[in-house]
Amino acid sequence: MLASDDMKEQTLGLCPADSAAHLPVMAPLYFENPHSSTAGFMDFDILKTTFYHTLTLCLPHALGTKLRESSDPGTPFLVTIDQSSELPLVIKHIDDTCTIAEMRRSGFMPHVQPEVILREASKLVRNPMGGDPLVTLDIVYMKDGVGVLLVISHAIVDMAAYCRFVLEWGLVAKAGSLPRDMDTDRKRFWDLVSGLATPVPTVFENHMAELNAADVEVPLEHPQASTIFRLSADAAAMGKLACTRDTMCPGISLPNFISALLWRITALACPNAKYAYFSSSLTIRNDPRFAEYWGNTSTFKFIYAPRDKVIEDVGRVADWVQDSVREFTVAEFAHILSLYTVDGRWYDRSLSKYVGAAGVPRLSVMNISRIPFYDIDFGWGRPTKVMYQTVGIPGLCFFMPQTGDGGIEVFVCLREDAANALLADELVSSHFDVEEIPTAK
Repeated sequence: MLASDDMKEQTLGLCPADSAAHLPVMAPLYFENPHSSTAGFMDFDILKTTFYHTLTLCLPHALGTKLRESSDPGTPFLVTIDQSSELPLVIKHIDDTCTIAEMRRSGFMPHVQPEVILREASKLVRNPMGGDPLVTLDIVYMKDGVGVLLVISHAIVDMAAYCRFVLEWGLVAKAGSLPRDMDTDRKRFWDLVSGLATPVPTVFENHMAELNAADVEVPLEHPQASTIFRLSADAAAMGKLACTRDTMCPGISLPNFISALLWRITALACPNAKYAYFSSSLTIRNDPRFAEYWGNTSTFKFIYAPRDKVIEDVGRVADWVQDSVREFTVAEFAHILSLYTVDGRWYDRSLSKYVGAAGVPRLSVMNISRIPFYDIDFGWGRPTKVMYQTVGIPGLCFFMPQTGDGGIEVFVCLREDAANALLADELVSSHFDVEEIPTAK
């Protein structure tokens, strides 16, 4: 049972930043079937039933159907959870002619599309205040395995909480156990974060006046398509890359070194730009006060530098990247989130202008390499592959979960000029296998 009759409806508070998180969180999981028969493998009824059960106990606000503003300044948004209404969308696809390899190349696009395709469903998981659904689930049964793609609004979870939810769902499906008690008190989280905040002007906030005054949008002679690349390196290649890193900038982590290489490439591709921009998705979940909170504890931190400086010295650029990560604090996190609710979401509008500028070199990095996606098990074994859901946003870069073999996998989307610069870069070609991935349409 999902809920008793006297527990059909409840109201929870959302912290101010929840309403500003409009992007979906998703990570396709592929489970290879080791048997010749597909009967009983990743049973749909078991997965669907245990998904609803886990969702109700762990993330009840994901069942929200009505969002409204509150008169209480401390809780500006409330979500009313009506569990007697229709539950989140769960889609079942059967395509016994498609293989996991083909599905991965297509960006999780089933060939057979019954009533709704996942690509359209994922587009719906955007803005809870706009009435969009908060969750969709797509399960695809293929010739040699099963693909699972859960899409959750970023207003509910960050990537770490997303993974922990799927881990709990796996335990419920595998062992029939009840999920652990999880901290979903969003009002308490916001009060605690706000109490730790001090005015910490961010680099990006300080730069806004200069950004607005500068001619940041350099007209292009023709529209440019974007290309998604998969950069991969096995353990041996990673050892070679580490030696190169030690020569150029000792003490820099490999993800930050790779980020610096890619940021420099985006700057090389925009010779007329005045500045180059970098952002990284950072979390306060490492702080023990927030480690168990099942919500969004991540935000983007922006830095910028003169474009000519970014193309000169990879080592110096790597120092800038690592310093921006090292110096991230709870106070800065709270200060950035507070900008979402000031002056009609001034920060949101500023970021939209920044992302939309055609001639601006930028790289936005999300590193989920240490999140334990490969520990997920619904009772039929762990996933053979966790993939990136291809989204054609130029400058977006993902460091994928590690499988334990010592290798690394990075996805990056680049406009045409930056794509050409990537393919011509000797450091990239000598350390990575580079593969072009179909862009989502």
